[in-house]
Amino acid sequence: MDESSVVSLEVERRGAVCLVSPHGRIGEIEAHPFQRELLALVDQGATKIILDLSDVSFVTSSFLGALMVVHKRVRQRGGYVRVASPQPLVQRILEITKLTKLFGSYRTSREALAAK
Repeated sequence: MDESSVVSLEVERRGAVCLVSPHGRIGEIEAHPFQRELLALVDQGATKIILDLSDVSFVTSSFLGALMVVHKRVRQRGGYVRVASPQPLVQRILEITKLTKLFGSYRTSREALAAK
């Protein structure tokens, strides 16, 4: 795998909560390493994942599939995945696929964290 295709992630852990900030595009190639990284966080005890998508300009169906896999694993452990700060195109993709109903869509990470 080409290392340049691996999405850059910043992770801030707060107990069981992980604020994950990916950077760049998450296309077909980047989705698999992205999924692997998130599942590793879940395996390390993260049950609440907030994805700050403010620096993600584009996603594909592979990204959406990765989110679903992570969501399933987190739900089995009583947690959630929430989406914060999506750029307009990413927000539109989440709306069209109705995934905003599953993950929510929050203006900020703070709002996502505070949501009930």
